[in-house]
Amino acid sequence: PPDANMSPTAPQLPAHPPPPSGDALALLTALSDPASTSHDRHAAALSARDHALNSSPESFGQICADFSRTLASPAPSSVPESSWARALEHSGGDPSAVNKLRGDAAGRDGPWVHLRQMAGLLLKNALAIPPPAPLDSEGRYAGPMRLPDAAAAEIRGNLLRSLVDAQPAVRRVASSAVSSSCVASQVGEGRESLPLSRWPELLPFLLGCIESASAAAAAAAAQGGQHRVGEEVTAAMDGSLLALRKVLEDAPAQFERESGPAFASRLVPALLTCLTNSDPKVRTEGLRCLNCLVATMPGGLVVHMNDYLGGLSALAADGDEGVRRLVCQAIVNMMSLRTEYLQPHFASISEFMLNSTSDADEGVALEACEFWLTFASIAPVGNYGEPADGTGGQATPDMAETVRSVLPRLIPTLVKGMVYMEDRREELLEQNALDESNAADRAQDVAPVFHTSKGKAQGKDGDDGDHDEESEDDEDFDEDDAEWTLRKCCAASLDTLASMFGPGDVLPPLLPVLQESLSHADPWVREAGVLALGAIADGCSEAMAEHMGQLHPFLLQQLNDPAALPQLKSIAAWTLGRYASWAVGQVHAGQPDLVGKVTEALMGRVLDSNRRVQVAACSAFGVLVESTGDLIVPYLEPVFRTLAQALQTYQTRSLMVLFDALGTMADFVGPVIGEGNLPSIFVPPLLHMWNELAKRNPFDRTLLPLMEGMASIALVTGMNYQPWALETFEMCMSLIEACTMLLASQTDDDDDYGYDDQEADPIICAEDLIDGMIEGLGSNFVALVASSPRYSDHFLSVLHSLAGHEIAGVRMSAFAVIGDLARQCPQIIEPGTGQLLTEAIACMDPMHPSVCNNAVWAVGEICVRCGNNAEPLRPYAGDMVQNLISLLMGNAVDAHGNIQSIPGLAENAAACMGRLAKVDPAFVAGDLPRFLVGWCEGMAKISDPTERSDAFHGFVLALRANPSSINSSVGGDVADIVTAILFAVVSWHIPPDNMTSDLLSGEYGFRPFPQESAEVGNELGKLLHDVKASVGDEVWGNITKGTPVNVRRLMREAYHL
Repeated sequence: PPDANMSPTAPQLPAHPPPPSGDALALLTALSDPASTSHDRHAAALSARDHALNSSPESFGQICADFSRTLASPAPSSVPESSWARALEHSGGDPSAVNKLRGDAAGRDGPWVHLRQMAGLLLKNALAIPPPAPLDSEGRYAGPMRLPDAAAAEIRGNLLRSLVDAQPAVRRVASSAVSSSCVASQVGEGRESLPLSRWPELLPFLLGCIESASAAAAAAAAQGGQHRVGEEVTAAMDGSLLALRKVLEDAPAQFERESGPAFASRLVPALLTCLTNSDPKVRTEGLRCLNCLVATMPGGLVVHMNDYLGGLSALAADGDEGVRRLVCQAIVNMMSLRTEYLQPHFASISEFMLNSTSDADEGVALEACEFWLTFASIAPVGNYGEPADGTGGQATPDMAETVRSVLPRLIPTLVKGMVYMEDRREELLEQNALDESNAADRAQDVAPVFHTSKGKAQGKDGDDGDHDEESEDDEDFDEDDAEWTLRKCCAASLDTLASMFGPGDVLPPLLPVLQESLSHADPWVREAGVLALGAIADGCSEAMAEHMGQLHPFLLQQLNDPAALPQLKSIAAWTLGRYASWAVGQVHAGQPDLVGKVTEALMGRVLDSNRRVQVAACSAFGVLVESTGDLIVPYLEPVFRTLAQALQTYQTRSLMVLFDALGTMADFVGPVIGEGNLPSIFVPPLLHMWNELAKRNPFDRTLLPLMEGMASIALVTGMNYQPWALETFEMCMSLIEACTMLLASQTDDDDDYGYDDQEADPIICAEDLIDGMIEGLGSNFVALVASSPRYSDHFLSVLHSLAGHEIAGVRMSAFAVIGDLARQCPQIIEPGTGQLLTEAIACMDPMHPSVCNNAVWAVGEICVRCGNNAEPLRPYAGDMVQNLISLLMGNAVDAHGNIQSIPGLAENAAACMGRLAKVDPAFVAGDLPRFLVGWCEGMAKISDPTERSDAFHGFVLALRANPSSINSSVGGDVADIVTAILFAVVSWHIPPDNMTSDLLSGEYGFRPFPQESAEVGNELGKLLHDVKASVGDEVWGNITKGTPVNVRRLMREAYHL
């Protein structure tokens, strides 16, 4: 850690660096010259840069040192003639760029400054992501390239000089290079190019610059402003604050570890002085640094917490909106991380944040509005009176009461904040005109589309890819852009506060505002009122029921008004969806046509000419279907005809939402969508669109929601999908074939595969659609495959290749197909059972949990189809058992050695082990002592009744084949083993609606053994008696004494034990 006893004098600058070499100048000139027309020269410069960076540590150090020298050179006059001459030699016959640099007077925007910026960026990138070092003597990867000590020392000094440079652009790029090289390197902590632990002068230098500049500013202020702070001092403070802030933002915990508590005790007061500086930029950067420290809360900040809070208070009315934003941000940050420090001042803080929520600057208002959203997230939703200690990130009842007291003023402020700003209205009106046209959607208007494969293991869906699933909240408030705005934050805050406090506190101040907004002449104000009405649906729907008799027709009117703003129609559709459950209730209460009215209105807007309205109407209809279920059945034919018509005109984004709506109808309405002529209305146009899109580009992301919807349709319509099954099957196989070949052509020799995982999504969707047809058609899928002239002979070989694919998601879906084929059409996979089992065993790897789950499930289904014929499994049983043991006994670890907690994996492995034992108990009996406890724990978690029965049946058979395993189990004594068996049996008696611990010792609530599994129950009863006999009455008595009272009663009454 740096010396904490440094004096607050200006730090000593490192020595002037030597000038950059002529070669480096030539390279930088070629890369940074915007007027260069020579492609060959630019390409040669890139090649020279890469060669210098990658050749050796010495070459890497030399080019980085040259970059740092250029960055630290204030003017071209510091470069000797020999270097310029060398640069001219490499100018490619065009000396103009070099001469222009040479004659530059080093102005703020001159070419020399641009060249220095280029050098700084190249240095930053090289240090943040160093190239790999040459392979070691055994040809193995030796880690990232390391700077030689001499080069590292020079670069450190040059970066410090650059931090205090007169040019702001140079200071900015130098601060980024400092942070990237000392803490934020992408090669991982401890492997940085210039680690903080080996740069002892950095932090004292930064602190010294801040302290000396603050002292100079204070002296100038004391003299009544007669003396100004020198530009050099100001530049030093600016660069130091920039570097410090970036280090704190990138790695606050690492900074705290490396700097030590003594340094923080000096740093915090120095930063606090920045809050009173006359320069708003200094106040801004100082506050940013302090806000970063809240996450780690060093002792220095704790000691000065009152000063920090006082500084925030003093800046609350700062004239600079950027400072005010940071003040609000700091309070929100404290709210989420260290609530206890705000408690004594919470009433005044709430008043300040309430006023700031209506600040004239939208950015300040947005940061302030986050306060209410954050508060609701840390308070117990639905019961804010529950006790909390207010530490870390918890709200106390007193804090909740304070917020409740401001609701009468806060709620109108939030509704007002939902009204679009004037400049945003103009943008939307322009966008409305574009949305009315037939032009294709712009790329920025279409959100990224990702596919999540369906998991078969214990009902788990999953995705082992790196991308995140799009949150359902992204569709909230009917916004069609990703930007987080004041409008969205106000709506989200009202939503969460309504859920937290309920209608009793929210509706009294809201209803008058709603009445005023909804009757307002300005459509933008009405639109905000409708948004507010939808936002409170989750928390106040029951209380709003008495008003919906008037509001629901109003919403329908706004939706149907041809002259209404598209934004108003869209938000009316969204709000109707939010109150779909009310409409369903009205149908049951005597308004049978209400669902029909809503459906008719939404279908009218599905055909709206505005794309925003199309999307909102389709989304709202999907929500309506989820709530209404079979109430929508009488309207299915006109609905499908409308959706089929929309398919002809929709562009990309509208199409994606339409496909989702069709999939939702399949999921929630069920098989009735396949009755009569209904499928003929919508399936042929879907297949036609699929064919056209795939012809143009098989990787078109629009295909993903289309195939997802088709998978749901094929599954629920079952045999009624037969007229289109062959075409669908062949299109799936064709898409898999085309995408596989195209991806194979992209393979890079340096990589396992040369494409992104997401590029394989079309293959995964096609697999899932095939799986939907297998489940829908059942055993008839055999005839379907046989009838395919193109793929009947090699469907199994394609399936085998997919099971061994490089992409985890492809393998996951392949095993879903394999498992369902084993259940429905085992004859299809029988010729390749051995190959498929080999792939499945290889994929019993928790590094890809969802793949592992599906592979284990598929193996279990194959075991079921083997019946009593153990021969197909015999060559693979040993490996299967070993992998399953590993999963059952908690030996699943990730690449870093951490124990993996994988939902569904233990119970899935337990079911598979039981199914294997049912085929031949000898497969598992020999190893039973190694995993008996883990097997019992896994079986107790199985929810599927068939899999549960198979698991316990196999368990009984295995234990009878090796009864001595109870006394020879690894890692547990006899009491542990018997207790594990007892609680596995008890799991059969737990009612699904009572999983609490009270079941064991409270009121007796165990249910009888399920009748549908009576045979297993009888076998378990006999097993328990045999276990008792084998351990003896004394041991059994000691074991049962330690079990809960209700378990002992269950054993007596159900098993006579």
